[in-house]
Amino acid sequence: MSSAEQNSPPASDQQVLSHFVYRKIRENGGAVALSTILYSVSDVADLTQEDARDLIDTGETAGIYTISRDQHNEKQIQSVDPVGPEPPVIGERFGDLDHTGADFVTMDGVDATIETALHDGGYESFEALAEADPSTVADAINDELDTQAEPADFDQLTGLTDSEITALQDEGIVTKRDLVQADPQAVEANTQSATLLAAKVKQAQRQVESDVHIYDEREVQQFISEAQQSIPAGNEIAATQIQRHEARKSELGHAGAVVREVEEQTETVGEPLAVVDSSLDPGDPEANYVSDIGFNADDPVNTGFPVLDDIGYDLVPKPDTHPDAGHSALPTDEDGAVVPPTVPLERDLQMPIDELVAKKLGRNVPVRIVGPRGSGKNYLMKYLCYKTNRGYRSLDVDKATMPQDLFGPIAPDEDGKLEPKNAEVKQGLLNGDVIVLNEFPVMQAGAAMSLHQLLNENKIVIKSHGQEIEPHPQARLVITMNPPTREYRDSEPMNSATRGRFRSFWQGYPDTVEDEVRALAQQVNTGRTVVDEQTLEKIVEFAHRTRKDQFTNWPTLSTRNLTIVCEHIADGASPKAATKNVLRMVAEPNQHPGDAFDSLGEVL
Repeated sequence: MSSAEQNSPPASDQQVLSHFVYRKIRENGGAVALSTILYSVSDVADLTQEDARDLIDTGETAGIYTISRDQHNEKQIQSVDPVGPEPPVIGERFGDLDHTGADFVTMDGVDATIETALHDGGYESFEALAEADPSTVADAINDELDTQAEPADFDQLTGLTDSEITALQDEGIVTKRDLVQADPQAVEANTQSATLLAAKVKQAQRQVESDVHIYDEREVQQFISEAQQSIPAGNEIAATQIQRHEARKSELGHAGAVVREVEEQTETVGEPLAVVDSSLDPGDPEANYVSDIGFNADDPVNTGFPVLDDIGYDLVPKPDTHPDAGHSALPTDEDGAVVPPTVPLERDLQMPIDELVAKKLGRNVPVRIVGPRGSGKNYLMKYLCYKTNRGYRSLDVDKATMPQDLFGPIAPDEDGKLEPKNAEVKQGLLNGDVIVLNEFPVMQAGAAMSLHQLLNENKIVIKSHGQEIEPHPQARLVITMNPPTREYRDSEPMNSATRGRFRSFWQGYPDTVEDEVRALAQQVNTGRTVVDEQTLEKIVEFAHRTRKDQFTNWPTLSTRNLTIVCEHIADGASPKAATKNVLRMVAEPNQHPGDAFDSLGEVL
């Protein structure tokens, strides 16, 4: 024993247990049943099953163990981050760890043999495997398995004579893997046996095919997808930030802050396409927003909401690939296309919400969208503006919001002369933007009443400015609000006089698990798989459960919350831990996340 080993402190129970689990996962070629660990850990440690279970529960919370459930709903340990160096007792139990490169055996379906094949094929890291060609990886795995295959006793096969078996062997077909992968027509053509026909070869193949596993591209793609999920997030985060920094410098000539005075944003939106392009009629689909997502995907609807000429207007929402997109950018899929919103049916009208809102905006009537937090109210409006080349102005109002915050104060100019300064709402009316006022009912009655003339007559007198404004013909007003329920303590019922001036719609969460999974996958699995579809389904199913009326004491997980769950998973957290964290963080004082945690174990 070395002096280092003599002087090192004894390994803790958690250290021994975590390394024992790590070796068992490697030995098993993937996840290990929790019951197996609890039963066998006494081989290396003086631990009862109850002690081991407590350590695993504690370790799961600390991120040491990732627990999932198999198809029989039995708990299994999916992966482990071992604590400290491997204790000598583990090496004595399992032997020396002859292993370099990534721990591919932590992936489902990869045992030590497959891992060796991957390393021998030149895939030493998760990054390398994530970028590999599935066909090439499948060939590397099958070649390794071919090399290790033992000669088969073809005498046990029915329908083959001794001479036909000899003919097969003469063709180099000596193992079951050789036989399964052989081309029957080529065998018939190449052998000297007059009786070894292709039909006989096929019959022999059917007898052994259940004993042989030939990996195809589909199976290998699952390995590649899981490798993508295992890539440490830090490198990607750093690379993305540097890329954005350089793109910002290239676009602006510097990487500093950009300050734009609201009142100096005097450029207006473009004219409707049907005006600038004489070949288009006003009703042509090319000239209007066409609802072709969600329920309208198979039967697109021309909404009549005009698309404007793309003049490079600065306030048109930008995809996240744009160097000046900012935090409110529209996410894009792996092809660079903007991810459309999920569009549930309006609760009463039973029509897609994007179609309804676009038609009302096409009529130039004010719109009110009511819905729970994170249901995509603002994203819907940004998407409509993006698709129609319209400026998007979003203002979060509160109880302190005054009319001057909407239209602008009176302030001295550089010469000390008092003059009106334009605020967001006024400037949006002048420029032709879509103005979105969030949590509108929270405002004091005076601020809301200041908009009544605009809502009634499509013009407004701003007395303090001494101006009467008839808005730009493309200007639109939209307000959003959470429902005035217990969960949204700051929301208040809207003044009925103001409420009646809007066309109002309910925008709920996505109608189905499938819709929400698809939308999440498009947002989070861009470039590489961050969260596999099966895990996404489980997370979304749990989120849908939190939204049901009978669970009023549970926090509600919105679609926006689920993107944060996926972000935590990308950063290395287990799906269960990520979901618990977000669930706890969104809980209101009157809610009990612990009640939901108990149910979470049934799902993840």
